[in-house]
Amino acid sequence: MSFQVHCKDLLGRIGTINTKSGAFATPHMFPVLDPHHLILGKEFFDRVGIHAVMTNAYLLKRGRQGLDPVDVHETLDYPSTVATDSGAYQILEYGHVGVTPEEIVAYQEKINTDIGVILDVPTGFKSDASRARWTVDETVRRADRALEVITRKDILWVGPVQGGVHLKEVERSAQLMARRDFDIYALGSPTELMETQRYDVLVDMIIAAKGVLPKGKPFHLFGAGHPVLFPFLVALGCDLFDSAAYALYARAGRYLTPEGTLLLGDMVEFVCPCPACVDTSPEELMRSKDNEAQTRLIQHNLWTCFSELRRVREAIRKGRLWELLELRSHAHPALKECFTRISQYAEFLERSTPAVKPHGIFYLGLSSDSRPEKLRFVSRLPRSVEERRKLVLVLPGRWRRPFHEDPRYESVAKAFDDHPKISILFYSLAWGPVPIELDETFPIAQTESPNEGDPVVLQGKARRVSEFLQSLHPKGVIFVSDGVYGRIVKAELSKGFAKRFLTILNGESLTPDAIVKSVETKLARRA
Repeated sequence: MSFQVHCKDLLGRIGTINTKSGAFATPHMFPVLDPHHLILGKEFFDRVGIHAVMTNAYLLKRGRQGLDPVDVHETLDYPSTVATDSGAYQILEYGHVGVTPEEIVAYQEKINTDIGVILDVPTGFKSDASRARWTVDETVRRADRALEVITRKDILWVGPVQGGVHLKEVERSAQLMARRDFDIYALGSPTELMETQRYDVLVDMIIAAKGVLPKGKPFHLFGAGHPVLFPFLVALGCDLFDSAAYALYARAGRYLTPEGTLLLGDMVEFVCPCPACVDTSPEELMRSKDNEAQTRLIQHNLWTCFSELRRVREAIRKGRLWELLELRSHAHPALKECFTRISQYAEFLERSTPAVKPHGIFYLGLSSDSRPEKLRFVSRLPRSVEERRKLVLVLPGRWRRPFHEDPRYESVAKAFDDHPKISILFYSLAWGPVPIELDETFPIAQTESPNEGDPVVLQGKARRVSEFLQSLHPKGVIFVSDGVYGRIVKAELSKGFAKRFLTILNGESLTPDAIVKSVETKLARRA
């Protein structure tokens, strides 16, 4: 199998998967096609940018009992990449299927699939720990049985991870499957969690699996098909999804958007400029005949899904996937919980986040404090100041970056930058304490932030400035106060330092020359 990764941000990555029937870009959603009711064809898929689809091998086999297997590309009238599922979802729905792991592997080989899935046993949402353990062990047994009979190495084979909501079982399953050489690994049993909007639990499951699976192999999340989740799932390292939701929702008159789902009957005008929406209205569509409304909704839903995937890929290229998560997290309280849970794994995400990005970052408040770049900066902070026990000059880190080029304080910073007895520190709304040694490094000098922040955020940053200064054990602190943030930092420093160690200068009323003179006077008294 050939899987090339071209670009990364957080755990998300843009890649290319090559199969015997062609290549397609990741992240990618396989639209699941009903082989007995084909509505859309390759021409439409090509227009949308869909270069790989999925169908159910078990349903194909059951629907053609007594007949010779037919090439799945011929059945679907689709020459590009086709993935086939094994019938495991039917096990989850009905308890069993009338096929063995060996039979479904052989059938997928006979119909010439490009990507095949072994017949695993889904854990489901409601299974207890004992049942979850059994599904993990049985899936591994079935994986071994499948691997013994696989003859076609030109097919990419998927190894499913099970365990459900039991995270230790998910991790154990991932460890066991990682020892088996599959081309793609996948996480099963998420559908019910997504239906009940337990996205926080889904985040835990994905992290449990991703933490032990091979990093060089694509990772598939079964059953994920709503665009509202794509940025979050990709940020966690999901490369592939599959879903029939685009069609199922359309049959129920449900209209997908990147922010959620709308009912066709509740809409006055379409909010999307895709070809399915641009020349009609909800009212006209509801009056249409011959299933036109359903077909148009199917088309729109797919346009929306793949438009969002393109948006996600562009965010990865620009290093702005975190900002997209922040934006999308405000669409629904459940997505806010999802984002909060992802933030708790920021340290894990930081390991895969590039140290330097093609664009700067946006600081939007408290939600930005958990981004991996922030954790990386905090870890570097204690090592950034070479000499301690000096006099520390604390200057405002305002709108101009790097901070030492701020027109108001540039001459002050320049006057003492190389002084042997002084260290310079800036207090920044986005980053808190910033030693001058880090002032020009990424992403400090490439950050856009509001001029004034939320009082809670300001208080927290001020506290961090004070704590960092105390950790330096300075001989004294000269603090230049400027603006609301400056006054809050001043109050925190007054709590942390005795008056004899702290000198306060008003940056709003003093000229730069006056500030320089005050610092020089302080130095002379200490000489």
